[in-house]
Amino acid sequence: MRVAIVSHLYADHQHRGKLRALAGLGAGLAVSTPGGVAGLDGSVRIIPVPATGSAADPGSLRWNGRAIRRALSDFHPNLLHIEEEPGTQGAATAAAAARKLGIPYTVFSWESLPRRLGFFGSRRYAATVKHAAALIGGNQIAATLLRNSAPGVRATALPQAGTLVPSEDPLAAPPPAGRPALRLGFVGRLVPERGGEMLLRACAQLFGAWTLSVVGTGPEQQPLEELAERLGLASRIRWLGGIPRADLDLLWGQIDCLVVPSIDTPSWVERWSPVLLDAMARGIAPVVTPAGALPELIGDAGVVAKDTEGLAEALQILLAEPERVRALGQKARQRVLNEFVDAAVAKRTLDFWKQVLTPATGRQ
Repeated sequence: MRVAIVSHLYADHQHRGKLRALAGLGAGLAVSTPGGVAGLDGSVRIIPVPATGSAADPGSLRWNGRAIRRALSDFHPNLLHIEEEPGTQGAATAAAAARKLGIPYTVFSWESLPRRLGFFGSRRYAATVKHAAALIGGNQIAATLLRNSAPGVRATALPQAGTLVPSEDPLAAPPPAGRPALRLGFVGRLVPERGGEMLLRACAQLFGAWTLSVVGTGPEQQPLEELAERLGLASRIRWLGGIPRADLDLLWGQIDCLVVPSIDTPSWVERWSPVLLDAMARGIAPVVTPAGALPELIGDAGVVAKDTEGLAEALQILLAEPERVRALGQKARQRVLNEFVDAAVAKRTLDFWKQVLTPATGRQ
Protein backbone atom coordinates (compact mmCIF):
# COMPACT_ATOMS: atom_id res chain seq x y z
CA MET A 1 0.00 0.00 0.00
CA ARG A 2 1.24 3.47 -0.92
CA VAL A 3 -0.04 6.32 1.23
CA ALA A 4 0.65 10.03 0.90
CA ILE A 5 0.33 12.09 4.08
CA VAL A 6 -0.13 15.83 4.48
CA SER A 7 0.68 17.06 7.99
CA HIS A 8 2.57 19.85 9.74
CA LEU A 9 3.30 17.47 12.65
CA TYR A 10 6.01 15.51 10.85
CA ALA A 11 8.13 18.52 10.02
CA ASP A 12 9.77 17.63 13.33
CA HIS A 13 11.59 14.31 13.01
CA GLN A 14 10.95 13.57 16.69
CA HIS A 15 7.27 13.05 15.86
CA ARG A 16 7.85 10.44 13.14
CA GLY A 17 7.77 7.30 15.27
CA LYS A 18 4.39 6.23 13.89
CA LEU A 19 5.61 6.80 10.33
CA ARG A 20 8.65 4.59 10.85
CA ALA A 21 6.43 1.92 12.38
CA LEU A 22 4.06 2.10 9.40
CA ALA A 23 7.00 1.72 7.04
CA GLY A 24 8.13 -1.28 9.06
CA LEU A 25 4.72 -2.86 8.42
CA GLY A 26 5.23 -2.51 4.68
CA ALA A 27 3.47 0.78 3.92
CA GLY A 28 5.12 3.01 1.35
CA LEU A 29 4.89 6.58 2.64
CA ALA A 30 5.43 10.02 1.15
CA VAL A 31 4.88 12.78 3.71
CA SER A 32 4.29 16.39 2.71
CA THR A 33 5.26 18.90 5.40
CA PRO A 34 5.22 22.71 5.41
CA GLY A 35 8.77 23.59 4.41
CA GLY A 36 11.78 21.67 5.64
CA VAL A 37 14.32 19.58 3.76
CA ALA A 38 13.54 16.90 1.20
CA GLY A 39 14.96 13.46 1.82
CA LEU A 40 14.40 10.09 3.41
CA ASP A 41 13.75 9.25 7.05
CA GLY A 42 14.52 5.56 6.85
CA SER A 43 12.26 4.51 3.98
CA VAL A 44 9.79 7.37 4.54
CA ARG A 45 9.96 10.01 1.83
CA ILE A 46 9.78 13.59 3.16
CA ILE A 47 8.47 16.16 0.67
CA PRO A 48 8.60 19.80 1.77
CA VAL A 49 5.75 21.93 0.43
CA PRO A 50 6.01 25.73 0.29
CA ALA A 51 3.71 27.23 2.91
CA THR A 52 3.26 30.54 4.65
CA GLY A 53 2.32 30.88 8.29
CA SER A 54 3.69 28.97 11.26
CA ALA A 55 3.52 25.27 12.13
CA ALA A 56 3.13 26.43 15.73
CA ASP A 57 -0.29 27.75 14.64
CA PRO A 58 -1.45 25.12 12.11
CA GLY A 59 -4.63 27.02 11.33
CA SER A 60 -2.55 29.91 9.97
CA LEU A 61 -0.69 27.76 7.43
CA ARG A 62 -1.35 28.39 3.73
CA TRP A 63 -0.11 25.43 1.72
CA ASN A 64 0.86 25.65 -1.95
CA GLY A 65 -1.78 23.67 -3.83
CA ARG A 66 0.31 23.09 -6.94
CA ALA A 67 3.11 21.58 -4.88
CA ILE A 68 0.68 19.21 -3.16
CA ARG A 69 -0.80 18.11 -6.50
CA ARG A 70 2.69 17.59 -7.91
CA ALA A 71 3.70 15.47 -4.90
CA LEU A 72 0.59 13.32 -5.30
CA SER A 73 1.06 12.96 -9.05
CA ASP A 74 4.69 11.90 -8.63
CA PHE A 75 4.01 9.37 -5.87
CA HIS A 76 0.80 7.76 -7.23
CA PRO A 77 -0.61 6.80 -3.81
CA ASN A 78 -3.51 4.43 -3.20
CA LEU A 79 -4.68 6.80 -0.47
CA LEU A 80 -4.10 10.32 0.83
CA HIS A 81 -4.18 10.78 4.60
CA ILE A 82 -4.71 14.38 5.74
CA GLU A 83 -3.72 15.32 9.29
CA GLU A 84 -4.84 18.95 9.20
CA GLU A 85 -8.13 20.11 10.71
CA PRO A 86 -10.93 19.85 8.11
CA GLY A 87 -11.78 23.56 8.21
CA THR A 88 -8.24 24.69 7.44
CA GLN A 89 -6.85 25.78 4.10
CA GLY A 90 -4.31 22.96 4.21
CA ALA A 91 -6.89 20.22 4.55
CA ALA A 92 -9.17 21.75 1.92
CA THR A 93 -6.30 22.20 -0.54
CA ALA A 94 -5.06 18.63 -0.10
CA ALA A 95 -8.60 17.22 -0.36
CA ALA A 96 -9.30 19.21 -3.53
CA ALA A 97 -6.05 17.93 -5.08
CA ALA A 98 -6.99 14.34 -4.22
CA ARG A 99 -10.45 14.73 -5.72
CA LYS A 100 -9.01 16.18 -8.92
CA LEU A 101 -6.59 13.25 -9.24
CA GLY A 102 -9.16 10.61 -8.28
CA ILE A 103 -7.35 9.60 -5.08
CA PRO A 104 -9.47 8.57 -2.07
CA TYR A 105 -8.56 10.39 1.11
CA THR A 106 -9.01 10.21 4.87
CA VAL A 107 -9.03 13.18 7.24
CA PHE A 108 -7.87 13.32 10.87
CA SER A 109 -9.27 15.78 13.42
CA TRP A 110 -8.72 16.58 17.08
CA GLU A 111 -11.70 18.94 17.34
CA SER A 112 -13.75 17.76 20.32
CA LEU A 113 -16.10 20.73 20.60
CA PRO A 114 -18.34 22.23 17.92
CA ARG A 115 -17.01 25.64 16.98
CA ARG A 116 -17.85 28.43 14.57
CA LEU A 117 -15.48 28.51 11.63
CA GLY A 118 -16.84 31.48 9.72
CA PHE A 119 -18.26 31.36 6.21
CA PHE A 120 -15.17 30.17 4.34
CA GLY A 121 -14.01 27.84 7.09
CA SER A 122 -17.45 26.21 7.23
CA ARG A 123 -17.46 25.70 3.46
CA ARG A 124 -13.99 24.16 3.54
CA TYR A 125 -14.99 21.88 6.42
CA ALA A 126 -18.19 20.68 4.75
CA ALA A 127 -16.54 19.93 1.41
CA THR A 128 -13.55 18.21 2.99
CA VAL A 129 -15.52 15.79 5.19
CA LYS A 130 -18.36 15.20 2.71
CA HIS A 131 -16.09 13.80 0.01
CA ALA A 132 -13.72 11.87 2.28
CA ALA A 133 -13.43 8.10 2.02
CA ALA A 134 -13.23 7.99 5.82
CA LEU A 135 -12.80 10.24 8.84
CA ILE A 136 -10.61 9.74 11.91
CA GLY A 137 -11.05 11.47 15.25
CA GLY A 138 -8.24 11.62 17.76
CA ASN A 139 -10.75 10.45 20.38
CA GLN A 140 -14.31 9.15 20.47
CA ILE A 141 -15.75 12.65 20.96
CA ALA A 142 -13.94 13.95 17.87
CA ALA A 143 -15.03 10.89 15.86
CA THR A 144 -18.65 11.50 16.86
CA LEU A 145 -18.46 15.14 15.75
CA LEU A 146 -17.06 14.04 12.40
CA ARG A 147 -19.72 11.36 12.06
CA ASN A 148 -22.46 13.89 12.74
CA SER A 149 -20.97 16.29 10.19
CA ALA A 150 -20.91 13.66 7.43
CA PRO A 151 -23.39 10.88 8.33
CA GLY A 152 -22.69 8.86 5.20
CA VAL A 153 -18.92 8.69 5.71
CA ARG A 154 -17.19 6.00 7.74
CA ALA A 155 -15.62 7.39 10.94
CA THR A 156 -13.49 5.93 13.70
CA ALA A 157 -11.27 7.01 16.59
CA LEU A 158 -7.49 6.47 16.44
CA PRO A 159 -4.54 8.13 18.20
CA GLN A 160 -2.48 10.45 16.03
CA ALA A 161 0.86 9.37 17.49
CA GLY A 162 2.34 6.87 19.89
CA THR A 163 3.70 7.12 23.44
CA LEU A 164 7.25 6.22 24.41
CA VAL A 165 7.54 3.46 27.01
CA PRO A 166 10.71 2.93 29.08
CA SER A 167 12.38 -0.37 28.26
CA GLU A 168 12.80 -1.16 31.95
CA ASP A 169 9.66 -1.97 33.89
CA PRO A 170 9.59 0.36 36.92
CA LEU A 171 7.43 -2.17 38.77
CA ALA A 172 9.81 -5.09 38.28
CA ALA A 173 11.42 -4.48 41.66
CA PRO A 174 9.52 -5.76 44.74
CA PRO A 175 7.47 -3.16 46.63
CA PRO A 176 9.00 -1.64 49.77
CA ALA A 177 8.27 -3.35 53.06
CA GLY A 178 5.60 -1.93 55.34
CA ARG A 179 2.83 0.42 54.34
CA PRO A 180 4.30 3.69 53.02
CA ALA A 181 2.27 6.83 52.40
CA LEU A 182 0.25 6.97 49.19
CA ARG A 183 2.17 9.36 46.96
CA LEU A 184 -0.23 11.31 44.76
CA GLY A 185 0.70 13.51 41.82
CA PHE A 186 -0.97 16.24 39.78
CA VAL A 187 0.49 17.68 36.57
CA GLY A 188 -1.16 20.52 34.71
CA ARG A 189 -1.79 24.22 34.42
CA LEU A 190 -3.37 25.61 37.56
CA VAL A 191 -6.66 26.82 36.12
CA PRO A 192 -10.22 25.96 37.25
CA GLU A 193 -10.91 23.42 34.47
CA ARG A 194 -7.96 21.30 35.59
CA GLY A 195 -9.77 20.48 38.82
CA GLY A 196 -7.15 21.43 41.39
CA GLU A 197 -9.76 22.54 43.90
CA MET A 198 -11.65 19.26 43.54
CA LEU A 199 -8.45 17.34 44.23
CA LEU A 200 -7.61 19.34 47.37
CA ARG A 201 -11.12 18.98 48.76
CA ALA A 202 -11.03 15.24 48.09
CA CYS A 203 -7.64 14.94 49.81
CA ALA A 204 -9.03 16.76 52.84
CA GLN A 205 -11.38 13.79 53.38
CA LEU A 206 -8.63 11.15 53.43
CA PHE A 207 -7.60 9.19 56.51
CA GLY A 208 -4.07 7.85 56.62
CA ALA A 209 -0.64 8.75 55.31
CA TRP A 210 -0.47 10.48 51.94
CA THR A 211 1.46 13.19 50.11
CA LEU A 212 0.68 15.25 47.01
CA SER A 213 3.17 16.63 44.48
CA VAL A 214 1.76 19.42 42.31
CA VAL A 215 3.54 20.25 39.04
CA GLY A 216 2.35 23.34 37.21
CA THR A 217 1.75 27.04 37.50
CA GLY A 218 -1.12 29.33 36.66
CA PRO A 219 -3.58 31.91 37.94
CA GLU A 220 -5.10 29.48 40.44
CA GLN A 221 -1.85 28.73 42.26
CA GLN A 222 -2.23 31.26 45.05
CA PRO A 223 -5.93 30.47 45.67
CA LEU A 224 -5.10 26.75 45.74
CA GLU A 225 -2.21 27.23 48.17
CA GLU A 226 -4.50 29.29 50.40
CA LEU A 227 -7.18 26.59 50.21
CA ALA A 228 -4.61 23.96 51.19
CA GLU A 229 -3.72 26.07 54.24
CA ARG A 230 -7.37 26.42 55.28
CA LEU A 231 -7.96 22.69 54.86
CA GLY A 232 -4.87 21.84 56.94
CA LEU A 233 -3.09 20.14 54.04
CA ALA A 234 -0.08 22.40 53.54
CA SER A 235 2.45 20.08 55.20
CA ARG A 236 1.51 17.20 52.88
CA ILE A 237 1.78 19.11 49.58
CA ARG A 238 4.84 19.98 47.50
CA TRP A 239 4.33 22.81 45.00
CA LEU A 240 7.00 22.09 42.38
CA GLY A 241 6.15 24.77 39.84
CA GLY A 242 6.49 24.23 36.12
CA ILE A 243 8.56 21.28 34.91
CA PRO A 244 9.14 20.65 31.17
CA ARG A 245 7.54 17.41 30.02
CA ALA A 246 10.96 16.07 29.05
CA ASP A 247 12.07 16.40 32.68
CA LEU A 248 9.07 14.70 34.28
CA ASP A 249 11.08 11.51 34.81
CA LEU A 250 12.22 13.21 38.01
CA LEU A 251 8.61 13.15 39.20
CA TRP A 252 7.49 9.70 38.07
CA GLY A 253 9.80 7.93 40.50
CA GLN A 254 8.31 9.92 43.38
CA ILE A 255 4.59 9.18 42.94
CA ASP A 256 2.39 6.08 42.93
CA CYS A 257 -0.78 7.58 41.50
CA LEU A 258 -1.47 10.39 39.03
CA VAL A 259 -4.76 12.22 39.51
CA VAL A 260 -6.26 14.02 36.50
CA PRO A 261 -9.42 15.72 37.86
CA SER A 262 -10.29 17.74 34.76
CA ILE A 263 -13.66 19.43 34.38
CA ASP A 264 -15.21 19.92 30.92
CA THR A 265 -16.59 23.39 30.19
CA PRO A 266 -18.62 24.77 27.26
CA SER A 267 -15.39 26.09 25.72
CA TRP A 268 -12.84 23.44 26.74
CA VAL A 269 -12.64 19.66 26.84
CA GLU A 270 -9.81 17.27 27.77
CA ARG A 271 -9.32 15.84 24.29
CA TRP A 272 -6.09 13.95 25.09
CA SER A 273 -3.49 13.71 27.86
CA PRO A 274 0.10 12.88 26.88
CA VAL A 275 1.16 13.34 30.50
CA LEU A 276 -1.39 10.75 31.65
CA LEU A 277 -0.11 8.23 29.09
CA ASP A 278 3.51 8.97 30.07
CA ALA A 279 2.62 8.20 33.69
CA MET A 280 0.76 5.02 32.77
CA ALA A 281 3.72 3.87 30.69
CA ARG A 282 5.81 4.08 33.86
CA GLY A 283 3.45 1.95 35.91
CA ILE A 284 1.73 4.80 37.75
CA ALA A 285 -1.90 4.17 38.68
CA PRO A 286 -4.28 6.65 36.99
CA VAL A 287 -7.31 8.24 38.67
CA VAL A 288 -9.37 10.52 36.41
CA THR A 289 -12.73 12.23 36.09
CA PRO A 290 -15.14 11.50 33.20
CA ALA A 291 -13.92 14.63 31.38
CA GLY A 292 -13.38 14.38 27.64
CA ALA A 293 -11.22 11.50 26.47
CA LEU A 294 -9.84 10.56 29.89
CA PRO A 295 -12.01 7.46 30.44
CA GLU A 296 -11.17 6.03 27.02
CA LEU A 297 -7.47 6.55 27.66
CA ILE A 298 -7.37 4.54 30.88
CA GLY A 299 -10.00 1.93 29.93
CA ASP A 300 -10.19 -0.61 32.75
CA ALA A 301 -6.64 0.20 33.87
CA GLY A 302 -7.57 2.99 36.28
CA VAL A 303 -10.33 4.61 38.29
CA VAL A 304 -12.93 7.12 37.06
CA ALA A 305 -14.38 9.38 39.78
CA LYS A 306 -17.38 11.54 38.92
CA ASP A 307 -17.11 14.23 41.61
CA THR A 308 -15.29 15.30 44.77
CA GLU A 309 -16.95 12.65 46.92
CA GLY A 310 -16.22 9.94 44.38
CA LEU A 311 -12.62 11.06 44.09
CA ALA A 312 -12.17 11.01 47.86
CA GLU A 313 -13.65 7.51 48.03
CA ALA A 314 -11.42 6.23 45.21
CA LEU A 315 -8.27 7.66 46.79
CA GLN A 316 -9.20 6.30 50.22
CA ILE A 317 -9.50 2.80 48.77
CA LEU A 318 -6.09 3.11 47.12
CA LEU A 319 -4.61 4.48 50.32
CA ALA A 320 -5.89 1.45 52.23
CA GLU A 321 -4.81 -1.09 49.57
CA PRO A 322 -1.24 -0.48 48.35
CA GLU A 323 -1.32 -3.75 46.42
CA ARG A 324 -4.22 -2.40 44.38
CA VAL A 325 -2.22 0.69 43.46
CA ARG A 326 0.60 -1.53 42.20
CA ALA A 327 -1.81 -3.78 40.27
CA LEU A 328 -3.41 -0.77 38.58
CA GLY A 329 0.02 0.56 37.67
CA GLN A 330 0.94 -2.74 36.04
CA LYS A 331 -2.34 -2.81 34.16
CA ALA A 332 -1.90 0.80 33.04
CA ARG A 333 1.59 0.11 31.68
CA GLN A 334 0.32 -2.92 29.77
CA ARG A 335 -2.55 -0.90 28.31
CA VAL A 336 -0.11 1.65 26.89
CA LEU A 337 2.01 -1.16 25.43
CA ASN A 338 -1.07 -2.74 23.84
CA GLU A 339 -2.81 0.39 22.56
CA PHE A 340 -0.68 3.53 22.53
CA VAL A 341 2.93 2.83 21.50
CA ASP A 342 3.96 3.71 17.93
CA ALA A 343 3.81 0.09 16.77
CA ALA A 344 0.26 -0.39 18.08
CA VAL A 345 -0.98 2.93 16.67
CA ALA A 346 0.64 2.16 13.31
CA LYS A 347 -0.98 -1.27 13.08
CA ARG A 348 -4.44 0.09 13.92
CA THR A 349 -3.98 2.89 11.40
CA LEU A 350 -2.80 0.58 8.63
CA ASP A 351 -5.65 -1.87 9.30
CA PHE A 352 -8.14 0.98 9.02
CA TRP A 353 -6.62 2.23 5.78
CA LYS A 354 -6.94 -1.28 4.34
CA GLN A 355 -10.59 -1.46 5.39
CA VAL A 356 -11.22 1.89 3.70
CA LEU A 357 -9.57 0.86 0.45
CA THR A 358 -10.66 -2.74 0.08
CA PRO A 359 -14.41 -2.21 -0.50
CA ALA A 360 -13.83 0.70 -2.85
CA THR A 361 -10.97 -0.50 -5.03
CA GLY A 362 -10.06 -4.02 -3.99
CA ARG A 363 -6.39 -3.03 -4.08
CA GLN A 364 -3.88 -2.49 -1.29
